[in-house]
Amino acid sequence: MDQISSERDDVLDGDPGEPADPVAAENDVVADDRDAADDGGGESDHIPTDEVFALLSNGRRRHVLRFLRRNGGEIKLRELATVIAAEENGVEPVEVTYTQRKRLYTSLYQSHLPRMERSGVIEYDRNSGLVTLAAAAGDFDAYLEVVGENEFTWSEFYLGLTGLFAVVTLAYATGTPPFATLGPAAVMTAMTVLLLVAAVAHVRYTRGRQL
Repeated sequence: MDQISSERDDVLDGDPGEPADPVAAENDVVADDRDAADDGGGESDHIPTDEVFALLSNGRRRHVLRFLRRNGGEIKLRELATVIAAEENGVEPVEVTYTQRKRLYTSLYQSHLPRMERSGVIEYDRNSGLVTLAAAAGDFDAYLEVVGENEFTWSEFYLGLTGLFAVVTLAYATGTPPFATLGPAAVMTAMTVLLLVAAVAHVRYTRGRQL
């Protein structure tokens, strides 16, 4: 039995062949990606904004981008199918069943990866099974920030920072201590340094919290 299971798993390294459950796999692909017939943004250095949103509208494509970034921009399709199947089913990758992995593999192979490749966000080598992040994927950076349920957004942070600057400016203009003892250069320097620190923190935080 172990030998049969191993031989079946080896199929995943190349052509996906017939899925373990053809009807379920076909329905899975259709339900996941009804817009697969759309050729997307085409081959270009930059992906149109509408196409970026269309690609990100599907959870599995977001997972592909996230796992590619976590793996230095490249990952084997079999490994990609395993980790996404594990996340979708709430199990560890080693606990993913053949059927779960096969359905995910088929969905990625037949629908999502071709769509992403046509849009220029990934490159997929069908011989080696290697999925690689393309240069145009940088167009997604501004849309991939993850915000937790109890966290505030950076737009809210900068709104608060603007309010703080307004209060400091008003306090300085009205001579409110201790601002009355400070020169304009000191106040402007302090505000500039604070804004610079916030900007650097924003860049580092966003890079670490991308989807």
